[in-house]
Amino acid sequence: MILSRVVTGVSELAAVRAEVSEAVVATVREILEGVRDADDRQACVASYARKFDAREAVEFELFVEPEELERARVEPRHHDAIREAIRRVWAFHEAQLKVLTSAMRQRGTTFEWSIPPTENSIGFEGQRLTPVRYAGVYVPGGKAVYPSSVIMNAVPALVAGVERIVLATPPLPDGTLHPAVLVTAREVGIFKIVKAGGAYGIGALALGLGPAMPPCDVVAGPGNVYVNEAKRQLWGQVGLDLYAGPSEVAVYVDRSSDPRLAAADLLTQVEHAEDNIAYLVATDRASFDRVLVEAERQLAGSPREAIMRAALRTCGVGVLVATEDEAADVINAVAPEHVSLLGGDPQGMADLIRNAGALLLGAFSAQSAGDFAAGPSHTLPTGRAARFASPVNVLTFMKLTSVSQLQAGDLMEMLPTIEAFGEMEGFPTHARGAKVRFEDR
Repeated sequence: MILSRVVTGVSELAAVRAEVSEAVVATVREILEGVRDADDRQACVASYARKFDAREAVEFELFVEPEELERARVEPRHHDAIREAIRRVWAFHEAQLKVLTSAMRQRGTTFEWSIPPTENSIGFEGQRLTPVRYAGVYVPGGKAVYPSSVIMNAVPALVAGVERIVLATPPLPDGTLHPAVLVTAREVGIFKIVKAGGAYGIGALALGLGPAMPPCDVVAGPGNVYVNEAKRQLWGQVGLDLYAGPSEVAVYVDRSSDPRLAAADLLTQVEHAEDNIAYLVATDRASFDRVLVEAERQLAGSPREAIMRAALRTCGVGVLVATEDEAADVINAVAPEHVSLLGGDPQGMADLIRNAGALLLGAFSAQSAGDFAAGPSHTLPTGRAARFASPVNVLTFMKLTSVSQLQAGDLMEMLPTIEAFGEMEGFPTHARGAKVRFEDR
């Protein structure tokens, strides 16, 4: 069997977790301290990039030169695909921003809401929703090329109204970047690109590289274990999208499901790397076995067969359940990044699920559509973070500021409450800070 194990129901299930070794933690800490403390951060980051990314030890400029960006070319059909994906992702996030702010007043890129005034108050209390000024987008590399990650992280930031975006991505061994990444960056309007991956790429975005590149307010984008550990260690110093670990997928099937589609969705999300995680959840053994037979057929001869087999062999779990409700309990327990619902009533099943990064409902909602073109960002919570975290979206790059403009009558009405809390909590100056406004000078 291609999966690591088969369990029955949620009671026997333990979610697969990606453990971070102490060696990785220590390495990342050393790298971030090196970047933070360096007299010349650009030189420091460039040295890390030459050591770990450009393994031919070639000399190259840390920032992409304008000429390199301008001359990048891809096949016409690939260029058309990039533009179409941008259009779809842009339209989705524009619609999201419109829905979220439909009841707000807009002032430039700032949105504002307030409590309607009452007869006894003409004061203002509400909030402002404002984009951050400077965002960093991390795009992974190394084992694959990810122009889609440029789109899925930069477009929500642009729609949110972010002023400046800088991109960090590891160079190829010869010190260049893949043309598809450069073309995509150019199409979305990113012109500041740092050739640095891993923890030092994240460090460059979060800590800045001097006047040429100030620190970012928010850093977003998926990456390997070093990237995610760098995010964890920088938490609180910079805004971060989420802690995105190895890719995860849960595929739900019943007797009505087409095993070809289920196998395709299961394999799509384990194609990235050997540590990707897959759950096959089935209401009966016959459906389960049909999917595994089909997965074996689709695996045979695939260019990334070894990677997919390694992922399934170590992080592939089959879960046999009796009912839809029990299947939903399993999915909610593991809170996976991607969920394909291929049973007879996908919408009804979706209503039972509250913990998932992305739900793909029905036969034609392919996992690959979600990764490349459907509209929502493919940067999703992993490691059970879907219990509390959201996909990258316009709100990733926006923040709320509370605003109060009280009148005398408002404060007078609150004064007894303020004084009481000042007394209870032992802060008399808090109480006096309100009362002094009504004393004679």
